[in-house]
Amino acid sequence: MSGAGRRHPNTARSRVAASTPTPGVALLRVQTVHCTVTLLFREGGIGPCPTLDSKGPPMCVSRIMLLLTVLALVLPTHGVHAQDSVSVTSPAALQQALQDMTQGGEIVLSGGDYGALTLRSFAAPAQTPLVLRAADSANPPRIARMDLRDVQNVTLDGILFDYTFDAQDKSYLRPFGITSSTGITIRNAVFDGDVARGRGPTDNGFGTAFGFSVTASSHIALQNSEIRGFYRGLVISDSQGITVQGNDVHDIRMDGMNFSQVESVLIAGNRIHDFKRSLDSKDHADMIQFWTNGTTAPSRHIVIRDNTLNSGQGAYTQSIFMRNDLVDRGLAGREMFYSDVTIADNVIINAHLHGITVGETDGLRIQNNTVVRNARSEGEKDNIALWVPQIRVAETSKDVQIRRNVTGKLTGAAGQSDWTVGENLIVQDRARMEPGFYGTVFGMQALRDPTNPASFIAAKGGPLDGTQIGAPQLSR
Repeated sequence: MSGAGRRHPNTARSRVAASTPTPGVALLRVQTVHCTVTLLFREGGIGPCPTLDSKGPPMCVSRIMLLLTVLALVLPTHGVHAQDSVSVTSPAALQQALQDMTQGGEIVLSGGDYGALTLRSFAAPAQTPLVLRAADSANPPRIARMDLRDVQNVTLDGILFDYTFDAQDKSYLRPFGITSSTGITIRNAVFDGDVARGRGPTDNGFGTAFGFSVTASSHIALQNSEIRGFYRGLVISDSQGITVQGNDVHDIRMDGMNFSQVESVLIAGNRIHDFKRSLDSKDHADMIQFWTNGTTAPSRHIVIRDNTLNSGQGAYTQSIFMRNDLVDRGLAGREMFYSDVTIADNVIINAHLHGITVGETDGLRIQNNTVVRNARSEGEKDNIALWVPQIRVAETSKDVQIRRNVTGKLTGAAGQSDWTVGENLIVQDRARMEPGFYGTVFGMQALRDPTNPASFIAAKGGPLDGTQIGAPQLSR
């Protein structure tokens, strides 16, 4: 008969208890009829607990300590990881590191080409996310494609997402995407696009593909990054807990940022500017656009603040455009109204009437925005009304406040009982002797160089000076 039913006298009726008094430290106590041993486990080593005694016959203590030492090498303890950081220099080394670091940690990537980054069904702990970080910001690692699906708690820091056009690529290709994931942060990144070739005159030489896309995900952040040279810069749908902050989006062919069926969204401190449009195409370019077409729920809890949207040296675009097409076409009712929307403290310099346009909404705050015209960006049609940026709100919207804005025109207010409209300044750049003339409100630099946001700082002693009307970053 085997020894399975036998008990060593020194391990009979043993008890094991563990505790975690502080992060990164674990206490493990083993007690037998003859002795008690307490070991202290911490990152970097193990040993007898210095504050507790090991009691019992020396042989018993020795055997238990040996057993626990072996167990410590093969069993994880709280706060201890087999490898907290690893440096990689090749795609193969990166793939191996991704397989090894399921409990989180940091992968430091040297400069070079890493091909496609594909993660499926990967979940790092929320307390110890997996971080992929560039070793040298001046020589970033380059990723040619990214596909994250069913991924949790991953941060990408300092990566160059480098798209190269292929003749088979469609304009709506999504080379860098996140799907069905949560807890993903991308920061200090560059999404570098490419132009189409071998297509036709409205496509050749213009940006193609979508820079960064997010679908059916939550708690996603894009911070302090650059998106350039794509057909669309950022496309986010069916997602919650979105932060888009401190980014630079430019040289885009059509749309800077698109959102549909999203909730709890912060769009703050971004620069969206100088698009490279295909004016002979049928594009309707927007810097920030929301829509309801094709969705089953409205977007809600949205904050758009402290951004600069500037057509610059590029052609005109719509600036903030939130048409509610399902409602205004009679395909849905109040259940599809946008809700809880704040648009505040933004500088908008452009040459299209849709400066800030918001469709049917329940709970809307538009305040302290400066919405002015860059005449250098206007189109060829002889229609000045089309080229003057305005604030426009659907008349059936509920619980609306439009206060302390600077704009070329304000449309939608018609004495609704639940609207508050006041302290807005209407400005214009065509008639020197008429109220609100740019030269009086801002100074002549607003006429000489309307591409520069600093040209729209309130003129000393002018109608805006000291009023707290308009974007606060343009106050003197």
